[in-house]
Amino acid sequence: MPDLDLFDKTELWLMGVALVDVFLPDLAKAAAAALSLEPHEVFVTDVRDDHVVFDVLAPRVPLEAILGRGDDLLRAVAKVPGVQLAEDAALHSRGVLGVLGTPAEQVEGVLAAASTLDANLRAYVARRVAVVSTGPEVDDGRIHDTNFEAIAEVLGAANYEIFFGGVAGDDERSIAGRVARLAEDGYGIVITTGGVGAEDKDRTIEAFELLAANMPDSSFCTAVLATYEVGHGRHVKPHVRVGAGLLGDVVVVALPGPTREVQAALPALLHSLQLRSAPAQIAEAVAAPIRALWLDRGPTHHHGGHH
Repeated sequence: MPDLDLFDKTELWLMGVALVDVFLPDLAKAAAAALSLEPHEVFVTDVRDDHVVFDVLAPRVPLEAILGRGDDLLRAVAKVPGVQLAEDAALHSRGVLGVLGTPAEQVEGVLAAASTLDANLRAYVARRVAVVSTGPEVDDGRIHDTNFEAIAEVLGAANYEIFFGGVAGDDERSIAGRVARLAEDGYGIVITTGGVGAEDKDRTIEAFELLAANMPDSSFCTAVLATYEVGHGRHVKPHVRVGAGLLGDVVVVALPGPTREVQAALPALLHSLQLRSAPAQIAEAVAAPIRALWLDRGPTHHHGGHH
């Protein structure tokens, strides 16, 4: 069942009410309970002679929690000591909270239609893929990045819609910020290429770990491609890793920069996406063909670049 974005229209007016020595937190608590919200998510922000204004602090609310619940809310606040409701007491809102007034006989139909719309929207979003390249060498044109074309060819043939998500710098906050914005912009899958090596400039895995640690309902798993002794050459990290995770409902995948490695991983990635595999399974599925490619090419492998 979909959540409703309140779009900052969070005020709810209760008209036709008089208060006599009412403890306002109790009034807000009653309203919150009627809307299946937490007590701290509803406040009374204004009291006048004939109306009370509630403010809902939650930016999104479940549709089923408020659809047609106007009478429930009126009954709940009427039980608060000191509240007197007029016979024509009513609720008003300038935003989507207005669905509180949906007639009872229409609630079931509205919920069914909303569920169908939500399922269709989720299915559409799940097939929208944004591809992000990392590294200043791509951004300034020193290197032609062919990873987008490789991903578009394989996933596009499987009816995914592929979009270029831009280029992020070699620091985790730039990468994390771009990925987070794309996740909020209606992409069901975000794929990054590059920055997964063991050098200091490789920060993509750290970016995803930062997102997973700071976003609710998020996780990120990695699979090791190679292990190095820290301090040997330019290696400041012990592993080269790929990864996959979930930012809410959005699937995120961190692939290497070299296009040959991306091409090797894509069939396994596509299969994992079609199976809706868990992040740990996606990461390992992507890593396996890249490891095999490295073995075929021998030990002289260049990490973290784009071909």
